[in-house]
Amino acid sequence: MDKTKVIEHHLDFIEFARVLRAFDEELLRKPITEGKWSIVEIIGHLIAWDKFILRDRIPYFFSENTFPAGPDVAALNERAAASARGRAVAIVLAEFSDGRTQLVEILKGMPNELWVAEIQINQSKLTLCSYFQGLMEHDLHHLAQMKEMIKS
Repeated sequence: MDKTKVIEHHLDFIEFARVLRAFDEELLRKPITEGKWSIVEIIGHLIAWDKFILRDRIPYFFSENTFPAGPDVAALNERAAASARGRAVAIVLAEFSDGRTQLVEILKGMPNELWVAEIQINQSKLTLCSYFQGLMEHDLHHLAQMKEMIKS
């Protein structure tokens, strides 16, 4: 997968968040299924992970500094969902779009040869391409959930 596809994915997701603003807030706050998050909570958890990537991953990719340890996933997700529940939908969507726009700008400025360079994140060796591909797959999972919710 090339960098352009990842950038296009992020731009498409930013557009999706823009489209979500037109939907009724009640729909965006309704759990996608029993016991699951709502659309706004899903977006809120993506914001938290984008912040983590921007703060604790990207600056370390090609430095000699050790990557900070990853967060407690369940705790981060729950804090992020709770935060999104307590804020206006428009603010959550705008924050998501702002973070993704930052990410796109960083990716655009990244030389293509770095895209295939191997990096080591603590005990894992991978390429930037595979790292961002994994993040994109996570996004696509949630995107499918949200689209299904909107269709129904």
